[in-house]
Amino acid sequence: MKKNKIIIKNTIIIFLFIIIIFVFTGCSENKKDELKSKVISELGYVNIKIIDMLNSLNNITFENYTILSKQVKLDKESQDQQLKQGENSDSGSGSNGEKASSEQKNEKQKDESQDLINTTEMVTNTILTSNKDDIDWKEIKAEIELLNETWSIVLLDLYGLNIDNNDILDFSSKLDTSMIAIKNEDKKASLTTLADLYESIPNFLNQINAETNLQNIRETQMYVINAYSLANDIKNPEINNNLQKAMDVYSQVISDTAYTKDKTYKTNKAYVLLNELVNSLNNEDQDIFYVKYKNFMETINEL
Repeated sequence: MKKNKIIIKNTIIIFLFIIIIFVFTGCSENKKDELKSKVISELGYVNIKIIDMLNSLNNITFENYTILSKQVKLDKESQDQQLKQGENSDSGSGSNGEKASSEQKNEKQKDESQDLINTTEMVTNTILTSNKDDIDWKEIKAEIELLNETWSIVLLDLYGLNIDNNDILDFSSKLDTSMIAIKNEDKKASLTTLADLYESIPNFLNQINAETNLQNIRETQMYVINAYSLANDIKNPEINNNLQKAMDVYSQVISDTAYTKDKTYKTNKAYVLLNELVNSLNNEDQDIFYVKYKNFMETINEL
């Protein structure tokens, strides 16, 4: 009887031990999944920031319009009309009205800023007419510093998912190189180093076992960005080589019917636009290439 009690007791202890392991393992897995989702979102942010900076180096934007604010000086006729309206509004108030009108005239004469009005206008963003060399370096410098601040958080999360330390350090090194190129306002080096920086994104997604199509989409973008970074020499054969690799990778996305089922229009549109980007090389025209690049990148970013 005593022996049976010992067996039962040991069985209960083992059973409880198994439950404890299961509970803690489950909690650990949940935390890992949460961290994985967080890292995917963070890499999505890094993706957008790098692309925005690359685009800015050629004054490309996904926005169709830019709203500009400026001050406009009223012409004399408009000023006289406003003054007359002010006099009319005070005409029924007797001497007080005349005094107010006189004071108003004096104020307008003393302060020229009274003649200025704030206006806004919508300006169409076009690639064919934009100046590719008129770069807003101040804005790009602010963006690369912001990305650097964000990276200090992302790298800790990547360490938490046991990403290869060398790959994390490699991104940090590439980021420093990009900051130097941007600080020096070197357009060619900035394009090259940012494109090199982007290559880490699909690598990180692969190491954390992110959804396969997300990996393929980012890899497709990586090859297109590599081609874009070389477009200053539109005849460079490496542009076509990278775009062909992009076609091969994106074909895997298109062939996944389960993935494309609910987003057939967008996935097919991206495929068509990627083909147009490849075909644009026949024109050997840099601006046409940039137009096709913008259309494709804008669409694939929505997937």
